[in-house]
Amino acid sequence: MRKFAFVVVALVACLFSALRSNGQEAAPPLSDEQAFTEFAAKIYEETTPGVKARVVAPLWLKIHTGRGDFQAYLNTAYATCQRHGSDCEDFMRRQIKAMATAFTAAPSTPTTAELRVTVRPSSYVDEIAAVSRGKSAPIAEPLVGDLWVIGVRDEPTTIATLSQSELDTLKLDAAGALTVGKRNVEARLGAIVRPGFSQVEPGDGVVGLSGDDYLASLLALPDLWTPLAERFDGQLYVAAPASDYVIFADARAEGNLARMAREAAVRARAAKRPLSTDVFEWTPTGWEVVDLAKAK
Repeated sequence: MRKFAFVVVALVACLFSALRSNGQEAAPPLSDEQAFTEFAAKIYEETTPGVKARVVAPLWLKIHTGRGDFQAYLNTAYATCQRHGSDCEDFMRRQIKAMATAFTAAPSTPTTAELRVTVRPSSYVDEIAAVSRGKSAPIAEPLVGDLWVIGVRDEPTTIATLSQSELDTLKLDAAGALTVGKRNVEARLGAIVRPGFSQVEPGDGVVGLSGDDYLASLLALPDLWTPLAERFDGQLYVAAPASDYVIFADARAEGNLARMAREAAVRARAAKRPLSTDVFEWTPTGWEVVDLAKAK
C-alpha cells in the first residue's frame, strides 16, 4: 500500500533495525515529543545516506538533501506509534522507504491524469499552510465538520500534496485542480462502488467499504451517493473513520445511528491513518454532521 506524503512535508520515519545491527536494542521514546523527535532525526540520518536532519521543535524536523530542504512533521507518526506501539517499527520502516524515495527522486512533470483529491482533518491543512509560510494557500477546501478536501498527485509510491508550482505547470487554479481530482477519483471508484450500492437493501445494517487509499474521498462526491440515498427516502448515514475505510447505513432503520457511531469509533482507534468519528447525513446540498446524542 502506498503512503501519503507531502511534496515538501514528510512524515519522517525511523528504521530501528539500523541500531539493532550494531548490537543495540532501540525503541522509540513515546512519552516525550522532544525525545521522539531527536530519536527520529538520528535514525533518519543513519538510514538515509547524504541526509542531514535538524530538530526545529518537538515533532518538527528540517531535512537537508541534495534536492534541497524539506520540513518534516512527526505529529501523525507520533500519534500512530502511541496507538500502535507494537506496530510502530513496521509503520516507520514503510514510511521511511516512501519518504526516501520522495526526497531523492528527481521531480517529475505533473499531469492532469495524476490529479486526485483526498480527505484529511483541518490540522493537516494547517501543517501545509505552516510549511508554505504564507507563500501560497493550500490546495484545499472545507468539506464537512473538521474534514477538508485536499488536492494531491497519485504517484507510483506515494500520494503527494499539490503545490502551487505544479498548478502553474498544469495551467490550473486551485478550484480547477480540485474539480479534476474529484472527477478522476470518481472514475477510479465509481465503477466499483455503484454496483455495491445497488446490492444494499433498505433497512440493512451498517455496510463497510475498504481496500483503497482513496475511499474516504467518496465524501467529496456527494452526488455519487444520491441514487443510494434516494432508495432510503433521502435518509443516508455515512462516516469515514479512516482514509481507506467508509461505512454507511439506512438512516431510517432503528439503531443504525448507534451502530454507525460505535463502528466509526472502533475503526478510527484501530486505523493507521484515522480521520473522523463523526457520522454525516446526506442532503441534496451536501453533508451535515449528525448529533450523536440522538443515537439509541
